[in-house]
Amino acid sequence: MGYKFELLHQYPLFDGLNEEQMQAVIGVCREECFLPGSTLFAEGEPAAEIFVLVAGDVEESFTVDGAELSLRRHAAAGEVIGCPALVQPFTQRCTVRSINEIEVLAIDAAGLRQLFAQDCELARTMQYHFIEALMDRLGSLRLAGVKAL
Repeated sequence: MGYKFELLHQYPLFDGLNEEQMQAVIGVCREECFLPGSTLFAEGEPAAEIFVLVAGDVEESFTVDGAELSLRRHAAAGEVIGCPALVQPFTQRCTVRSINEIEVLAIDAAGLRQLFAQDCELARTMQYHFIEALMDRLGSLRLAGVKAL
């Protein structure tokens, strides 16, 4: 994979963290690669990790009224996947699979929540970026729905 943790500052999720905070977050991260068709996590599973996409594309699927709805996503590097790992009951709300080979930064959610409890400024800064990412995704889903009509 060869990704360098020192380059995390290029992703919005880590923007505004000081060196000490960045090192603390790096301590709960690991690099991971998934082959095409791999499941990162499944709807209903415990949400143990948050992923930051480094490279590749993913497909999300949701169960709606008993039917599976799939959304193909050409996600941008730095996009956050798996935010339910930060919100009780810490359960995934969709299934995410790799479309092609993907590289991610996997963040241990329990470790990150522990860091949040120890450093309120770290929590505030990163939660702002998580909310911003979720709002962008919600807007994208709305636009996709309008285009489908």
